[in-house]
Amino acid sequence: MAKKKSKKRSSGGLNTNYLTKMGAHNLIANRSMSFSSISVLTACLLLIGMSLIILLNIQSLVKDVESQNVVIAFVKDGTADDALAKVGSDLKEITNVTNVEFVSKEVAYKEQLDDFGVEEDLFDGIIENPLPDSYRVTVSNLEDFNITLEHIKGVQNVHSVRESQELVNQISTMQKSITAICLLIVGVLVFVSVFIISNTIKITMVSRKIDIQVMKSVGATNVFICWPFLIEGVIIGIVSGILALGLTAAVDRVEVGAMTALLEMFGSKAVSMKDYLPVLSVSYLASGILISAFGSVVSIRKYLKKEGSEANE
Repeated sequence: MAKKKSKKRSSGGLNTNYLTKMGAHNLIANRSMSFSSISVLTACLLLIGMSLIILLNIQSLVKDVESQNVVIAFVKDGTADDALAKVGSDLKEITNVTNVEFVSKEVAYKEQLDDFGVEEDLFDGIIENPLPDSYRVTVSNLEDFNITLEHIKGVQNVHSVRESQELVNQISTMQKSITAICLLIVGVLVFVSVFIISNTIKITMVSRKIDIQVMKSVGATNVFICWPFLIEGVIIGIVSGILALGLTAAVDRVEVGAMTALLEMFGSKAVSMKDYLPVLSVSYLASGILISAFGSVVSIRKYLKKEGSEANE
């Protein structure tokens, strides 16, 4: 007998299996609102996942452009060898510079002729090499590109520079714009999901108003009353997470295929959902459960607070 009593106390007097079944029953009984909640939350999670993949692809593109982002620093003609070496050492000391490569005027001249498909022998003794010695400077972080460029220009004996600042600015602007748009869409959808889930739980609680009042009259705690509705929200989150994961896998093929051609233009590789499948799986389920559980808690607290105020009157 003592054994049985302690068992009841350890479980807090809750028959969790029964209450969980009640939560599942509520989900089926209000199938139309439950379907709306699952649909909206699934769409929300799907867009969150696709937005994340787009952002990862843009981040990958920015990193690849950064690794290829080379500023050509042209050295003044007639600079002595020791001063030429000093230019190289000064460039290496600049913050945000990852690599400095010297290119002699002879090598640069040959590269230019090769680019035009012209044999160097054809111009021997006819045209004097007009190109100066230079350094190829690789910049690490695009956000500090302008500051780094000013430091490069300020190095003694650097005559001028050639850079792709316009491309850098366009990619940085694109990254910020898409990030802002994705965050805005995600924020709106999360709000809509919480709103619809809250209404679903609220309708369920209103439809069982008499049952809830009876349970409270016989001493049922708020935890006992709230448990089935919380379980209902959690089930909505789990189902939505699984559906969103499957839809993301289907959409991912189309999205990555479309982005591959664009990214290949910059020598970058498209990021696929498969690369982050474990993280996405956990994130979908966790986000679905948290969003739906939060919506349930909001609705339950409002309802019980309202019921309490009416009872006091």
